[in-house]
Amino acid sequence: MQKTTIAGQPLHTILMAAPAVLIPFGFILDALHSATGDEDYAKASYYSMAGGVIGGLAASAVGVADYVAEKPEGEAKHESQLHAVLTGAAMLASVANLILKRSNRQHTTGALVLSAIAAAGTLATTVSGKGANAGHAEAGVHTDDDKVRIDHTNVDVEQYVAAGPSKLHAPQ
Repeated sequence: MQKTTIAGQPLHTILMAAPAVLIPFGFILDALHSATGDEDYAKASYYSMAGGVIGGLAASAVGVADYVAEKPEGEAKHESQLHAVLTGAAMLASVANLILKRSNRQHTTGALVLSAIAAAGTLATTVSGKGANAGHAEAGVHTDDDKVRIDHTNVDVEQYVAAGPSKLHAPQ
């Protein structure tokens, strides 16, 4: 599968960090607002969710480009479709929450419920995305001529040991 990359790293994976962190954080801030009544938590939650939605839209655009580049058949295509459905549901819940918060300055129980749904959906789509890429991504240490690439998505000390210090550091 051909992926859109920047500096050799999959761009979709880089961009999905924003919604994967900001949307669940928005839920935590909503819960703190509900518990304390402090409006600063509500404002911070709104901006956290907005940042997560913007990041999600950027990650989705790159994800669509990667999806179109995939082979028309196969298990990877089906996993990508599940990932897209989960992402779409999480983004819809987040956008609905933003609209509710924007139109109604008083954060309601509905906003907290939508935050929880969005956070759960975002976490589920992050897990499904990692599962979809796990079987298709390269793993371990790879050598191309004199270059050594290490897959940092699978934290495994053995791959660093196998590469050896002379291949990981510039000669002195």
